[in-house]
Amino acid sequence: MKEEKQWQVKGPLELHDGKWKEGFERCANILYKLNNLHPSEHEEKNKLLKELFGEIGEKTEVLLPFYCNIGTNIKIGKGSFININNNYLDTDSIEIGDYTLLAPGVNIITADHPTSTKERILPLDDELEDENYSYIDENSDFDDNIEYTFVNTKKPVKIGDRCWIGTNVIIQPGVTIGDNVVIGSASVVTKDIPSNSIAVGVPAKVIKNNE
Repeated sequence: MKEEKQWQVKGPLELHDGKWKEGFERCANILYKLNNLHPSEHEEKNKLLKELFGEIGEKTEVLLPFYCNIGTNIKIGKGSFININNNYLDTDSIEIGDYTLLAPGVNIITADHPTSTKERILPLDDELEDENYSYIDENSDFDDNIEYTFVNTKKPVKIGDRCWIGTNVIIQPGVTIGDNVVIGSASVVTKDIPSNSIAVGVPAKVIKNNE
């Protein structure tokens, strides 16, 4: 296994963890090179894509610009097509199957945060945490003398074979999309979508079978 694949990180996402920071920086450096290539530099583009992703299948095309934050947590099958301005937050794994189309502006998100403010923002110093949240006053204001950090969670996303994900679709953490699925433009996918179906809307709902 190549050294650069070490950033296929599993376990809790800690933004202050040195390994995560190095992974983000490694990905950013590759993306800078990739997104600034001349259109004629096909060999260099293919080389950088193989370095960026965990796996990329034969005859899969990725149009630029493309964005992600780890890279090696992304696996793409053969013959797929990713259009311009796709943005993947791959702190957890993203799997895309064979012969799947992703239109311009698709966002795939694996990172998440608790909705409760007091659970989302905690003291950076673990010793200051307590069950009574003594650093939060009766007006829900936090003590300004304490340094805080965000609580980060993550869930994988999987997209099956022969799918078509429309323009500006957002796919949320933990979603699995089956095979032969069409997702309509500007939909927000918050729950699993079964195989052989067409789904649209915010949130996306199945409207018919895809026969």
